[in-house]
Amino acid sequence: MDIFKKRKIVLLIIISLLTLLAAFFFLLNRKDKEFIVFFSGAGMKIPVNEIAAGFTDSTGIRVDVHFEGSSVLRQYIETSGDADLFMSGDKENIDSLIGTGLVKESAFIAWHIPSILIPPEKKEQIKGLDDLAKKGVRFVMSNPKQASLGKMVDELIRRHPKGKEISRNVAVYGSSTQDDLKLFWDLYKKGEADAVVEWDVMVHVAEGKGLLVVPFEKEYEIKDALMIALLKTSKNPVGAKRFYDYFRTEGIKVFKKHGYTTEAVR
Repeated sequence: MDIFKKRKIVLLIIISLLTLLAAFFFLLNRKDKEFIVFFSGAGMKIPVNEIAAGFTDSTGIRVDVHFEGSSVLRQYIETSGDADLFMSGDKENIDSLIGTGLVKESAFIAWHIPSILIPPEKKEQIKGLDDLAKKGVRFVMSNPKQASLGKMVDELIRRHPKGKEISRNVAVYGSSTQDDLKLFWDLYKKGEADAVVEWDVMVHVAEGKGLLVVPFEKEYEIKDALMIALLKTSKNPVGAKRFYDYFRTEGIKVFKKHGYTTEAVR
């Protein structure tokens, strides 16, 4: 990776952390008990917003949702702790919080499955991970230091026999799912990107419309459990538990509606 890319990644991380700290500054002295703070990985924005709105409509309890890369949110919870619930794009962040004793309960919601998303005209050129190693192919993916997806895919690429070639073909790292898709379309229009590695369900959101899903080859297929955690740091444990229970019932239906696989055994 060249020095420009390294500097850009560091700058993105610093901006994300500063934005997160600024957004959460007022939480330190919050007094509104009918107010739930929910941290969610950025890739689940559409279903999570719909679930939060449904919960508020049915209970009158406001849900203040903060979206960011799951790893960034987990680090904030570990250092500052002021949140009621956390939904991570991968199970590893939840397991980390369980290990530090910060989780009261956790539950499976759906599967997150990384895939290659391509425009239709690229379907003959890109049919799997192996093709991302081809000379001249360029793709976008999430920053491994900011997003659970990026970390997961980076680890897979490192194990791949053509991992070095694939890594060299990364056009740019995005900071979140929405950023990945925006960057891809911007570069694609200029002929500088051919694909984006993202969650398969992103073809169902507005930013991913028109893209096709190319699954990883069977031997490289990975999936991760999308989990929600009820945190011991909650300032509103009663309201938080109500939202947690609502999410495990009505919330799962919303995720299924948006194309997620919600069966625990797949």
